[in-house]
Amino acid sequence: MSFSQVLEAVQEGMLLICHASFKKCKEEGLTPEEVITALQKKLGPEGTLMMPTFSYCYLNHPRHRVWDKDETPGVLNGVLSETFRTFPGTVRSNNPTYSVAVSGKYTELLTTGSADNAGLGHGSSYENALKKGAHILLLNVSNNRNSMLHYAEIASGVPYNDIPFREAWGRNALTKDGEMVLIPEYPACSEEFSKFDAEFISMGFAQDLGESMLINATDMVKYICGRINVQKDVMLCSNEECECCRLRRERLKNMGLI
Repeated sequence: MSFSQVLEAVQEGMLLICHASFKKCKEEGLTPEEVITALQKKLGPEGTLMMPTFSYCYLNHPRHRVWDKDETPGVLNGVLSETFRTFPGTVRSNNPTYSVAVSGKYTELLTTGSADNAGLGHGSSYENALKKGAHILLLNVSNNRNSMLHYAEIASGVPYNDIPFREAWGRNALTKDGEMVLIPEYPACSEEFSKFDAEFISMGFAQDLGESMLINATDMVKYICGRINVQKDVMLCSNEECECCRLRRERLKNMGLI
């Protein structure tokens, strides 16, 4: 589907979390600014647009970036997100690892109203977005870019979320004001989350938009929590060289849960 066709699925007044690849939009002759403006216009004055601007400023991260919400660029979030980060009227949260950029009705709640030291779990911008009935637009990407799935993983209570993506990165963040102690709920691997694409559509809470998808976040989180309750390792990848999934699976085995 073209971007204009995808845009038709977006409803006025939505709180929309957008994860995106800009490549196809560029092929249609669009600029990042045009895509952002079109989304904001469709959402209207009662709507909210939120995008990830994750920077992973962990204390010992190989990039060794010091967090400054006004200066630190996002990492691997895509050109649309990076453009939105400095877009007029956009506010960025002060989370040194998993910040978001927001414009619209719920800007304050999703930025200053969310915990700076929460990753994607309790107290985070993602949890607060969920409480307001968020929808997720995966624009030309699959669910392996859907960060609300990490929130679902944490909300499920599965007993491994204190194991970080990479232990060597450290468990706290490096900011311009010094070390920040993070809530020990760490988002980890999403390598195989795309396996949920067809499943979500068949369950009826995700709208198939060709290479894109519009998802009801509330229904999705409820569904994933149920899936984890039945199969504790359903979110973990099968790559034995993946540090976090290996350690998390080992814990589940040691606890007799798988």
